[in-house]
Amino acid sequence: MPTPDQMIVAAAQAELRPLGLRRHKRTRLWVEDRGWWLLFVDFERARSDTRLGVGAKFLWGPMPEFSYDYGGHLFWREETGDFATERPGDGHVWVESIRHIRDDQFTADLTQITGIARQRVLQLRQEAGTPADVARLLSAPQTRVGATSWWHAYHAGAAAGLSGDAELARKHFDRIRPDRLAVGWELELGRRAAALSTLAEDPPALFRRLRADIGATRTKLGLSDTPPDAPPEPVW
Repeated sequence: MPTPDQMIVAAAQAELRPLGLRRHKRTRLWVEDRGWWLLFVDFERARSDTRLGVGAKFLWGPMPEFSYDYGGHLFWREETGDFATERPGDGHVWVESIRHIRDDQFTADLTQITGIARQRVLQLRQEAGTPADVARLLSAPQTRVGATSWWHAYHAGAAAGLSGDAELARKHFDRIRPDRLAVGWELELGRRAAALSTLAEDPPALFRRLRADIGATRTKLGLSDTPPDAPPEPVW
């Protein structure tokens, strides 16, 4: 009989591989390389449970690991299959994990959550189709990225710069205030944002720097030297 892990792999492969996602090494991650960002589905182990997350990692950032730069863990209603990125307070029961109790029950649960993962993958492809789309998405006040507004501003600025909107890029980079930064990663982020803000005076130079940053992160993650997609250089 297959183990729960083997059942997860089989269900994910059946639903996500036709979309172009591939299992990352021997993890619970399924990934699609979009060139300047990674779309990934995570069947995260949470003690005895399995949580579902679908998100985007933007490759212009310096962090060489998978992170929810946009998107995150999902909640869903078992009776309807509706899902949300944050738990709605509508009085209905929204769940965020499944657990293997019996094979038949776990198979049914996996069928539901891999179907939800597929729907969310298709949504994210539409939402983050181009850097300009991401810049608009992250400029909206209701958007939240990760746990800090610093990263939110950085990703919004990078997306704007990559789309050719250097003025919008500078606006977001300048939101990262050096006088309010404390821990090491914040200081490094502030230094990078300040350098990119200065480059906004020369939009083609900012674009080239962001393309170079993407290439560096791809190398750190062991991704192909020939990405499947790259943002076209804007008409200046």
